[in-house]
Amino acid sequence: NKFNLTSFPFDRQKIIISMVDSDDFDDVLLVPVDTNYKMIDHNKKNLKIPGWNIIDVKFNMGNNLDFNGLVLSQASIELDIERQSFYYIFKIILPIILILIICWSSVWLDPKEVESKLTISIVCLLSLIAYNFVIDNELPKLEYLTIMDWIILLSYLFAAAPNMLAIISFQIDKKVKYKKLKSSIDVMSKRYGIISYILLIFM
Repeated sequence: NKFNLTSFPFDRQKIIISMVDSDDFDDVLLVPVDTNYKMIDHNKKNLKIPGWNIIDVKFNMGNNLDFNGLVLSQASIELDIERQSFYYIFKIILPIILILIICWSSVWLDPKEVESKLTISIVCLLSLIAYNFVIDNELPKLEYLTIMDWIILLSYLFAAAPNMLAIISFQIDKKVKYKKLKSSIDVMSKRYGIISYILLIFM
């Protein structure tokens, strides 16, 4: 089975279990009977896969397999499953958001307190990096980016942003002609900083 994990950890997958009879198609034909449907209904209610929800179970037949001129009877069971994302939301995403909230709290400090601002933002950035090392084993190693990868990348950018804003505000504060620009930067940072991060995650 090939799985597409682009939507990880909010993905849905399809597991296909194929069965092929080794006898010739003229001798054996895989067909559904009442017992098959009863077992499917039973599995829908009782089948458990840790970390997954069973959405649907299907039995397909009539997909005859031509193997070098020999026609065989083929059937398959399809399981539609959905990942339980509760763990990833509360154990990974929410702690990352909490770190970023603390990081962006530095924008409410006086611009002259640049050392305090930089201390808060750098410590939070280092905490985020350390936390990502901790959760690394929980994430799939893929050649393409998943939703979780995008969330982590955005987190790095938004953790570094208050650091840059603190330096810019401190430099602008020294120049009288840029007072309005400094004021607008402070207002925008306080109003839309962490909110824009959360909106981008949902997008």
